[in-house]
Amino acid sequence: MRIFAKNSVISCFKPSFIRKSPRSPAASPLTTSRAISEKLIRRHPHVFGDDQCADSAEVLRKWDDLKRAEKGARVESALDGVSGGLPALIYAEKVQKKAARVGFDWQEAAPVIEKVREEIAEIESAIAAQHVEAIEEELGDLLFSVVNLARKLQLDGETALRRSTEKFSSRFRLIEKAARERGLSMEKMSLPDLDELWNEAKKTKATAPSD
Repeated sequence: MRIFAKNSVISCFKPSFIRKSPRSPAASPLTTSRAISEKLIRRHPHVFGDDQCADSAEVLRKWDDLKRAEKGARVESALDGVSGGLPALIYAEKVQKKAARVGFDWQEAAPVIEKVREEIAEIESAIAAQHVEAIEEELGDLLFSVVNLARKLQLDGETALRRSTEKFSSRFRLIEKAARERGLSMEKMSLPDLDELWNEAKKTKATAPSD
């Protein structure tokens, strides 16, 4: 079923492309917006045409196929197109999503959680063996599995990690404040004493002070 008319797509993009294209200085805003609209229509046959997609995964697979066909690129791998220059967490997530599009993915979170447990056991074994390279490899596998778990839970790993880091920073600032108010030096305090301050900070609703 067609949801939008082609002219509607063109008109909705018209205001956003009033600048001349750097590759084609002579291109008019209408020409530019028409090219963008035609590409969107071409890449969304399930919306503007008669193609049927069973789910979002199939939509993404067809999107990739159409992009490759347009560029005339030979498909070497389902992972093609993922930049190795991305930050590691985002890189891992994008690789996992690409693999999932061809069915290489668990359907539920439960087996991913089991995989995380497996990786923890393996890193413990590597630590016990004092094998530095194996420790690094197993730690990487653990982090990769945790990113996968976040993806299966439909959560953004980057956001989750940032929030946890901000939470830690807020609590750490509170224990710094508490130590200063009591005339204590954190460097000279024992770990149990620091843990006590940490537990106090966890119960405190106050926000961290801005330094």
